Amino acid sequence: MVIVRLRGGLGNQMFQYALGKRISEQLNTPLKLDLTTILRVKKKEGFTYRPYQLHIFNVEESYLINPKTIRFFNKLHLHFIVEIIKGIKLLGKKKVKERTFTVDDNLINSPLNNALYSGYWQSEKYFRDAEASLRLDFSFKEPLSPQATNILEKIQQTNSVCVHMRRGDYVQNNYFVPMSSDYFEKASSYINDHIKDPHFFIFSDEPQWCIDNIKMDANFTVVDFETEKIKYKEDLQLMASCQHFIMSASSFSWWAVWLSGVKNKITIAPKQWFADQSIDVSDLVGNDWIRL
Repeated sequence: MVIVRLRGGLGNQMFQYALGKRISEQLNTPLKLDLTTILRVKKKEGFTYRPYQLHIFNVEESYLINPKTIRFFNKLHLHFIVEIIKGIKLLGKKKVKERTFTVDDNLINSPLNNALYSGYWQSEKYFRDAEASLRLDFSFKEPLSPQATNILEKIQQTNSVCVHMRRGDYVQNNYFVPMSSDYFEKASSYINDHIKDPHFFIFSDEPQWCIDNIKMDANFTVVDFETEKIKYKEDLQLMASCQHFIMSASSFSWWAVWLSGVKNKITIAPKQWFADQSIDVSDLVGNDWIRL
């Protein structure tokens, strides 16, 4: 059995699932998802709660502990019971913890069975061998809403460029780097020089800010519609439908690029991914990406 602990937003959950999927295939053993961390809602300053979101895909949803059980005891403020159940289920299991942001080759070549994997695992190297099955797993369960379908038609009719402007918690968080207007200006200028009649589709967790502040000397659309409970899913699906990409330093951006089936696409990413410039992101970024 291979167990992966889920934490963070959708992009992080996809990385964690992808690692587990590859190892489970490599070892021919079942994959279990540990939701005990992600389902425990914490209210603390500087922390943005992200719920479990892989249910939007056709993934294998087999759990270490049934989510209904976790939610039941958490609602009664009896989280310690969840911890006891988890402890029993993890008896005899090894724990593999991510130690650095760079890829651990031992984890690729000699993964452990009967182990819990805890980390973010943000590199395609961790799951490249399982790409075919992952593309099936990361297919979307539900069709797009009528609002999103209208935008998709526009994306398909133009030389579409996905622009992801991650704001929200990035603006106040000292760990990440919110992208400056200068970065997006340079990136859009590069696209204009290399793509004929591009149409920029701007996706953001703060679309109203984009509507109020973004000015472009090109055709652009700020993607904004009122389906809040599923918008993150529809944003990802629409982003992945574009032909070219201007990313934020975000795992959500990363997966939109990966999910795209377009060959010879232009992908622009920021040179600085984290506030701490000493963090090596060479295993995260694509070899053909343009860094600005």
